[in-house]
Amino acid sequence: MAASTEECGPGNFCGADDTCHPFSCQNWYELANATYTAYKPSLPLTCNEMVSFNMEFPEVDNAAVVFGCMGYVGSLPPPPYQAFNRRCSRDDADLDSKFVCYEMANGTNFQPFVEEAERILIDPCDPEGMPSIPSFIYQVTISREDQASG
Repeated sequence: MAASTEECGPGNFCGADDTCHPFSCQNWYELANATYTAYKPSLPLTCNEMVSFNMEFPEVDNAAVVFGCMGYVGSLPPPPYQAFNRRCSRDDADLDSKFVCYEMANGTNFQPFVEEAERILIDPCDPEGMPSIPSFIYQVTISREDQASG
């Protein structure tokens, strides 16, 4: 029986092979439906760690893990947030679509972020919304842009 994203649980997704996999740029690129990733085995990902998030990459809308009542779209939210520090992309100069992914590097120090989140006061969240209390929110946003030909 095929797994579903709900069955896979938080932090996982149901891959094109109908099994659960943890979210990571590499896993998503290789194992998600190629409709979303335009996966090509001949074009592997190249990942680079960054000291801090570099706003020179305007294609990213969700650049951090945030602490609060809701996620965000666009520029970085007010603190506290922990900016993604690893960018993965493939060499796709000859393709009409590209794949770029941001994530946390292995060994990321979350302690300053957690300490800042513990110090701030956030009003209770909207009782009709999710989450009902301030939480750590690691957003996953998927978008696809294809260059129109002709």
